[in-house]
Amino acid sequence: MPKGKKPKKKLTKAEKDKLRKEEQERREQEEGECLTEEEKARIAEEEKRKKKEEKLLAVERQKLENEERKHRKLEMTELMEIIQNNKSTLQANEEQRRKESKWARYMRCDGSPDPTIQGEINTYINLRLENHERDDADDVFKDTQLDLALIAELNYLLADTPQEDLVDSQRQLYRETMGELQHLIQLKLDAASLHVLCDASKLQDPETSNLQYTLKNDYITLCVWGNLSKNPRIKSFEFPEAGFGFDIPRVLTLSGCAMRYLHTNFDHYSIYSKAYYPRLKKKEEEVVEEPEAPPADEEQPAEGEEVGEKKEVPENPDKDDTMIEAPDEDLLAALRNGGEPLEKEEEAKPEEEEAVIEEDFDDPKSPDPPEWEDFDEEDDVVDLRAYHVVGGVFCFDLLSLPPQPKVCKDWVITQMVAPPRLDPMDYVADPPVPPGQEKPKDKEDKRDEKPPINVTLNLTTDVMYLEEPQIARWDAKNQYWRTDGFSNFVFDEDNRTFKFSLSYFGTMCLLQDAHINMPFQSWEMRPHKTNACVITIIAAIVELEIEIKDGLCCLSQPSDKPEVAHIVKQWLAPRELIEQLRVAGLNVFPQEDSSKYVTIQNKNSMVTDRLYEQMGLVASTMAFSWSRWNSEVGEDSIVIQASEALRDEPLLEEDWGLFMVNKRRFIKLKMTEFDEEFSDELAVDVQIDFDVMAANIKIAFDHQGDLLSRFHRLSFKSNLYHYTRELMSETSKERIQESSIEFIDCVQQLLRATQVLTYA
Repeated sequence: MPKGKKPKKKLTKAEKDKLRKEEQERREQEEGECLTEEEKARIAEEEKRKKKEEKLLAVERQKLENEERKHRKLEMTELMEIIQNNKSTLQANEEQRRKESKWARYMRCDGSPDPTIQGEINTYINLRLENHERDDADDVFKDTQLDLALIAELNYLLADTPQEDLVDSQRQLYRETMGELQHLIQLKLDAASLHVLCDASKLQDPETSNLQYTLKNDYITLCVWGNLSKNPRIKSFEFPEAGFGFDIPRVLTLSGCAMRYLHTNFDHYSIYSKAYYPRLKKKEEEVVEEPEAPPADEEQPAEGEEVGEKKEVPENPDKDDTMIEAPDEDLLAALRNGGEPLEKEEEAKPEEEEAVIEEDFDDPKSPDPPEWEDFDEEDDVVDLRAYHVVGGVFCFDLLSLPPQPKVCKDWVITQMVAPPRLDPMDYVADPPVPPGQEKPKDKEDKRDEKPPINVTLNLTTDVMYLEEPQIARWDAKNQYWRTDGFSNFVFDEDNRTFKFSLSYFGTMCLLQDAHINMPFQSWEMRPHKTNACVITIIAAIVELEIEIKDGLCCLSQPSDKPEVAHIVKQWLAPRELIEQLRVAGLNVFPQEDSSKYVTIQNKNSMVTDRLYEQMGLVASTMAFSWSRWNSEVGEDSIVIQASEALRDEPLLEEDWGLFMVNKRRFIKLKMTEFDEEFSDELAVDVQIDFDVMAANIKIAFDHQGDLLSRFHRLSFKSNLYHYTRELMSETSKERIQESSIEFIDCVQQLLRATQVLTYA
């Protein structure tokens, strides 16, 4: 480098960009100075025209929105009136039915007590407890049927009576009465079992010289085996009528023991467990801090003004920012004249030209979705929100044989035990010996060993076991079901047998996943005729059809399953059918907290509830189906397939249309169920193109009325009911008008019970 010359400083990238920007601004300024006055005026006029056209387009948009608000308010008000009138009429009919049922109950005069009258039911229970002359098994089984009928009557009253017609104290009293009746049943069954054991020598089998007794009806099965012979060669026994068998360890074959198997097809234990009820998370209360009082010397703010807030005077107090200015008359005239500006231009007065926003239908606020507590018990404790008891409850008890009567010549000598009661024997299976360790010395003799009891259980024929059931035992101290104490499970689905080993005697049950059929794969609702339709649900494992006719419904499919043969084609009220299907193991009815256990489509509850109501209104003429695109939209929108269906036959693929529903609109989409990508573009016959509307504004304002009328006639409707009533055929409209309130309510009940919009 030559001496005396300093190196040139290198510019940074930021400095280069700055220089480049400055150079560009300089050139633009030079070009602007070169423009003639005419060109400047033309550019200014063009910008002014663009602003005016944007303002006109905004006003036109506001007109359309105002028209939509106006129509939506009228339509939604009419729809809510229809729904409310239906509810009022239905409530009046239900109230009349309850009065007639109450009068019929009063006039029954069959000797049975009224369980709602405390004096009658208390007298009945006390007389049953004091009457020991009917403690034999046959009489107990007959009397128990009346007890169960009284419990079912109270259960029905609790479910059927509206909350406001039955105070909480009365509901609690009914529940306590049910508990007393259940306790009475258990005491009487124990008394019947004791009666059988006391007569063991009379009832013994001549071949085995042991007690073998079985008695059953539609509700209860009682089996008793008594070891009278004490024969060590007897290692197992089976009750073929009850489908129950068990092994007899050697330590018991040498003792005077008895084993009782008592099965009831109802579950009267689970309701006493806290795991049976939903666990709503408690919201933390926000602590509101009181504001500190300002010093006395400071100026107090005016009412409604925050402390420290400065008052600002608006520049134009007469102008509301929420208003949209109407189009300038001079601009309209200019556009009609081919775009030539007029010589005189006057500014429009804001207070005269602003577009007023129409009042809309006032939607209630959507409730916040509830949050549920996690189940925080031990691993062996059963969460009865996730599992439910199927097949009833059975007791497998180890009892001591009471002293048997002895015959001495003409005398029969019986040792009396006061008070007479069942005497349970203690038996807890020995824990397994870990590999490499020796047995305890007190267990070296096999006669002292207490191995687990092997049990074979034939599964009941009126329950569908969709997977290997889980077995649990009742913990009476802590009031819950638990799964420990069982091992060696063998499930034979073909022969419907379940084998296991138990370490404890006591009360047991079989459990099935309450959500095994959720979420659903698909669903469809199709009308048969007026006041008749069918709902098809393809669940995770089973497929079922529920037919609806007037106010009743029945299970029509599956018809080839013997487990549900007693339910198929039995016309019942929705609540009764739902309960019978759950008991039979066909649970497709989510609980309020089922979303905690199943992956669902989170949807706004207001949108789904309204759509269920409207689907019920048009169920006589419209078919609906699941759409795979429902998961592609947000929680405030629902996508379903729908079609007018006047013939009682399945629809073809091309018959279905795709619709998107939200709180404001019921929209027919241009796309189909089989498109590759989702698009919310409206169907061709309802599409409103705002670019075309802008072109219309530029060309001719005389056609604005045509555009608005087209919008009103063919655009989206505010709800499904008005869409169907206005755009479907006359036959569909007649069917909708002829739909009975009972049919509409039955459809709505089943849709709400299955929650198909969120669980599919």
